[in-house]
Amino acid sequence: MIRYGYMLLALFILLVLPACASNYKEQKASNSTNKIKAPTSFEQLTFKSEGRTVFEDEGKFILIEGSKCVQHDSGEETATVLQWIELPSYVDRGTVVLNGWDLRFLHGDREVNSMLADITHSKVIKSEGSTFLVFEAQGRLNDQNRKDAYEFCVFYSGFGFRSVFFDATIEDDYNGVEVSTLQDKNQGALATLENTGSRGTLKGNATIAIIPRGFDFQFDDTFECEWRFPPCKWGDRVDYRLLQAAYSLSQSGMFPSLDGSPHWAVQTLFKDNSTRTYRIKARAAMIRGTSVKLRADFLALNSRTGKTDICRKNVDGIVRTQTFRIRDLPFDYAVPLLTGWDLSYECEQQQVQRAGIWLHDIHFDSNSRSLEYKVSSILRDKDGVPSFSVAQRITVLGLNQTRTSVQSNRAPVNIKIREH
Repeated sequence: MIRYGYMLLALFILLVLPACASNYKEQKASNSTNKIKAPTSFEQLTFKSEGRTVFEDEGKFILIEGSKCVQHDSGEETATVLQWIELPSYVDRGTVVLNGWDLRFLHGDREVNSMLADITHSKVIKSEGSTFLVFEAQGRLNDQNRKDAYEFCVFYSGFGFRSVFFDATIEDDYNGVEVSTLQDKNQGALATLENTGSRGTLKGNATIAIIPRGFDFQFDDTFECEWRFPPCKWGDRVDYRLLQAAYSLSQSGMFPSLDGSPHWAVQTLFKDNSTRTYRIKARAAMIRGTSVKLRADFLALNSRTGKTDICRKNVDGIVRTQTFRIRDLPFDYAVPLLTGWDLSYECEQQQVQRAGIWLHDIHFDSNSRSLEYKVSSILRDKDGVPSFSVAQRITVLGLNQTRTSVQSNRAPVNIKIREH
């Protein structure tokens, strides 16, 4: 117990102190009656993650998945989730993937000003024979008034490995790499954010894989008139009904430029029936090396406009789940990454009660090198009419042992599945 006490103190210092000021505001707001009391950062760190071990090759590699939800009494503050996952002691490198999100207003539906799901920090900590993966996730759903209670759920996959068996280095893990832009409505609804890494990052046969960490969509402040007092205001926060929200991460790590610099891009859509000016941020981390492999898949985004003549008017509004299987992967170990999603109402713009998409129930069989997973999604207003359309893309991150490590380790693979 003493050891865990020191560990919690260390995690608190590393990840929590920068958020102290905002957490103090949250505590003040939540002290009033009939309001949701969001757990403090330290309170969250006192409980270990309930993540599930998907796959473990003991002594070499482990893959874990999990989720965590937190409620907030208003959209004025961003919801923060702090998680720590205990990893086997052999792990000396690891990271976390944003593999889904779920946002919902707790009381009815609203027009939308902003949507956020973002893993802002991640770190592997080793101390006194123990290893922990610690990360911070933030989420937000609000309208222009930012007074409505909401819930944010983050879905994640964490993996760790012993570096002696792999040529794989995780880059920009703690803060990730953030790209942002303002997409003017005159430029069209489809925004493109690009990042080019440092020259010489990729050498020889090395590959780089981009790990999705998050997005932040927000309609830009503008002039708006409504039935209120005062009716019009310059630079006011605005909200709109939602027609479509989409995200697609593409990467060309297998085909670097001549100077060895990797390139990746994110495309987004965030709109109602019309095209609006909106701000976008996206975050990612990277893993590179000759052990890193990719089975990339790209989602082409197409902007929808206005009302369609063909749409279902029946009540839907339920979580939709699909199961996917991939066989004969040329990888020793595989991690699925949710790199593309497109959520839209079937008919036309609607208010939002709940929106989300998440990857879960991962199963990897190292003998047949097959991967199975499920993807669930939801987009609805308060009555669930009309239904919604969804598309998604999964990129598979592969890790292969180096030839040297395979030749020096003749022992049979010891596969162990365990629950946290």
